[in-house]
Amino acid sequence: MFQKYTRQMAVLLPLAGLLACQPKHAAELPAGSLAPLHGTWLLLPESSRADTLVYRRNTYRFKYRPGGRPGFRLRPAGQFTRFDLAPGGGLVAEEGTWAETSTGRLLIHLPGLEPPEPDYELEMLSYKDGQLKLRRLRGRPAVEVIRNP
Repeated sequence: MFQKYTRQMAVLLPLAGLLACQPKHAAELPAGSLAPLHGTWLLLPESSRADTLVYRRNTYRFKYRPGGRPGFRLRPAGQFTRFDLAPGGGLVAEEGTWAETSTGRLLIHLPGLEPPEPDYELEMLSYKDGQLKLRRLRGRPAVEVIRNP
């Protein structure tokens, strides 16, 4: 009987160790607290649907995608960088600002674009298990952003 439990423990302990090593992510953001979102986020077009854009941190193990992945970076003091795919490959960084308009909504302003792009708003739908879901409220619909970043 002791050998039976020893074998079960030999199987379960490595699995428990792997689970313990997984990064902890807040299930949701507290109202008005965007500090956990500071950093670089890259788009998962394969998980995005219609008007919902799905992002993961740039440290996530992404599957290879020719041409790269568009994304953005949120920094303190309202600094924002959008990363779009460049025509010849790679990414182009566009500097701008962000401001929280209401709980869970960000107004994005990119002044350096030619031709100028109107400001747009991102609504945070969820932040769970290191995955961020956003909806673009003004400007181009999210589907167009996925197809033509």
